Amino acid sequence: MSTGGSDDGVDAPPAPASSGESDSTSPGASGDDGDADRSDPPEEEPPKQADSDPIDGGDAGTDAGGVGDGTADSTSELRDRLEAGSDAAAAVSARIEERTLRVDPNLDEDAFFSNDDGTTTVVTRYDLERTVLAEKKDYLHEVDRYWVNKPYAFVVIFHSEKENERKYYLVEPHLTPLETDLREFLVGKLKTSIKYSDDEVVMQDGEDARERVIETETHNLLDRYDLYADRAGSDGGGRFESIRAATELLDPIRERLGFGGDTSEAERDAPRELRGIAARPEPAVLEEGSRTLTEHQIEKLFYFLKRDFLGFERIDGITHDINVEDISCDGYDSPVFVYHSEYEQIITNIYHGTEELDEFVVKLAQRSGKGISKRSPQVDATLPDGSRAQLTLGREVSDHGTNYTIRQFKEVPHTPIDLINWNTFSLEQMAFLWLSIENQKSLIFAGGTASGKTTSLNAVSLFIPSKAKIVSIEDTREVELPQRNWIASVTRPSFGEDDKGDVDEFDLLEAALRQRPEYIVMGEIRGEEGRTLFQVMSTGHTTLTTFHADSVGEVIKRFTTDPINVSKTMFTALDLVSVQSQTRIRGNKVRRTKSITEINHYDPENDEINVKDVYQWQAQSDTFLSMGDSSTLDTIAFDRGWSREELDEEIFLHELVLAYLIHEGLNTYTQVAATLQAFINDPETILTLMATGHLERSLEDLREMESVEIDIDPEKEAMVPRPEASTEMLEKTAGILEEAEPLLEEYRTGGVAEGVAEALDIEAVDDVDVLGPRREGTSGPIDAAGVDVESGDGAVDRAGDPDGTATTDGGRGTGQADGTDTDPSTDSEPTDRSPPGDRDGEDGRAS
Repeated sequence: MSTGGSDDGVDAPPAPASSGESDSTSPGASGDDGDADRSDPPEEEPPKQADSDPIDGGDAGTDAGGVGDGTADSTSELRDRLEAGSDAAAAVSARIEERTLRVDPNLDEDAFFSNDDGTTTVVTRYDLERTVLAEKKDYLHEVDRYWVNKPYAFVVIFHSEKENERKYYLVEPHLTPLETDLREFLVGKLKTSIKYSDDEVVMQDGEDARERVIETETHNLLDRYDLYADRAGSDGGGRFESIRAATELLDPIRERLGFGGDTSEAERDAPRELRGIAARPEPAVLEEGSRTLTEHQIEKLFYFLKRDFLGFERIDGITHDINVEDISCDGYDSPVFVYHSEYEQIITNIYHGTEELDEFVVKLAQRSGKGISKRSPQVDATLPDGSRAQLTLGREVSDHGTNYTIRQFKEVPHTPIDLINWNTFSLEQMAFLWLSIENQKSLIFAGGTASGKTTSLNAVSLFIPSKAKIVSIEDTREVELPQRNWIASVTRPSFGEDDKGDVDEFDLLEAALRQRPEYIVMGEIRGEEGRTLFQVMSTGHTTLTTFHADSVGEVIKRFTTDPINVSKTMFTALDLVSVQSQTRIRGNKVRRTKSITEINHYDPENDEINVKDVYQWQAQSDTFLSMGDSSTLDTIAFDRGWSREELDEEIFLHELVLAYLIHEGLNTYTQVAATLQAFINDPETILTLMATGHLERSLEDLREMESVEIDIDPEKEAMVPRPEASTEMLEKTAGILEEAEPLLEEYRTGGVAEGVAEALDIEAVDDVDVLGPRREGTSGPIDAAGVDVESGDGAVDRAGDPDGTATTDGGRGTGQADGTDTDPSTDSEPTDRSPPGDRDGEDGRAS
């Protein structure tokens, strides 16, 4: 058996230099990478040698007459050899340059290809070189590079100078032909092994448990066939044989699998783009003379087996890319395309073979609990990770054949802070939506495809108070909420052809009414279920949903005509419509809120619905313009018993919290969700933590509120591409914080109450009471209703109302602190209002 360094990197390492490179130093040698490492020869002529210098290796003292001639001949020969060597070195250097990718010169590849513990990653620069075809390397240069599944897969964004376009390359470990054959063999054996395993092996739940099953069964197979060395460090004897023995064993395996000496079917079907090139000599993954299969090779095999059994096969690495919104393959022999959050639509280096594509789509349908066949060639499915998939099988309804589109599910949602930093909404708009949603105003996000409707819906759901009961209704899971008092309902198609057992949006809405929700979050309205939703809305249930329409007029038209056909009087149960669009600014594709519009009332004389824009986007300046007073805010102030000054104060406090988070760089989902929910429950404590600079260190405790579940994987959070605040936004937030400094100083002077400080593990202030700060002229602490606990006198607990002109009504109107009605025009009794989140007349104490 050959021991040379051929393509089968498993059965033998590269041959030693003594046998395989015996003539590598001969004159004129080219094509050997080893030449590139030699020092360049001197370009000037070598000095003339003395008669006694045996420059040509001959005997200098043979005869005096021949010395001069021999020296001249030797010098000439040496010059020729040096010139030839220089030419050969230049040729080798040019060849290496031609076959080596142009990567980012500022990238530290040693650091990039290192794990946290200092070891080398499974996939390396060698795999990158093997991924890109040789003929393409000359005109590709690297734009971006990042890990998607470290240490197994990373992505490189190239710019092609030839085609003047960006390309998305997924780089995974390169397998030699023998490793590929071994992988195919193990796949077949694993299917049989798992099929006949015990129930406790087969019925494993959870990805980690399934990975352990794959790894255990693979180890058993490798042990059975003596294919690798003991991890504990045995001498290679017993069940661990030499690579030669492993290769001899694999020869009959090749024959049984139908490989023989020909190219495998997998290799024939695989597009050329995936097979890579022999850009550099095969690396010596085994030490010289090694008689064992390496851990590196086993690691690669485990990766591909787990990828194919549990993941998404060829596109698995792409599904790990948090920057990718959509993945699509348009038919046979078509490359996979992705929609990248930064580079938009971009072609990848991934192809599916014809049979492989059919099998992959069938597998996706089965994993989603759906069936797909030529009889029913199209399926809408929800994948196990929550992503939405549209699958088409064969050429029955698609000329290009089998295709799929996967819309990636974001495990870590974006937040209101992200939307502000993206300038999708202004800070004032977000504070307006916060106050509106917190006070149970219904809202529809309208817009075209990929305009960011669902992203906005998820983000503003953080404004729903945690003490409110929420029911979400979707046909595909997209809504993700931190509130624990949340029923997540999903539609289900029937299992038969007679629609029996079908559970649609109508059924879920009917069930929701019996579940006594305060908020209903509906993923999207598409048809007649919209009429039922407006009936629910008109009975007092706050609703948040999305709808496909690009203007308020289009929203009204589609809802008030067939097939939805909501009456115009019932349509006024809706409070707000936010219209979003995807547009371009300075060449970049962005998402903007075109308008936020109030639905006011129905005019029967003109048969019209009266609407008013609260905010409009100005495309020329990319800014948002306030259109005047808001009837929605007036309604909130009336319902809460607030004066205009109190309403302005509430709006400012909401803007202040958002500005603080932006200015301090607190933009992770955990930080934002914990702060917003804690502020809704207890504004005083959060304002005090902001004033004293203790908010960030207290967030870990705030996230553990029992009514809120904020359980985000730190590694996944770290991969989310959160936008940074612009310079203009930082200046704006600094201005808001400066304006709020007198208010914050009062909270800073008061400090955090001892009980709260102990719970949050921060310093306490001795003279602060848990129930609230003291007001000058009172003898005791103030409760959340504004009453001096010891004296019974009314007081205020807001620094912004020092004169005591606020009114308290428990959220139901004007009145005294004890709940008795008073003339709203009198203000002799200093009273306070309930916290913004207190709708039901509770005393508003801190949770």
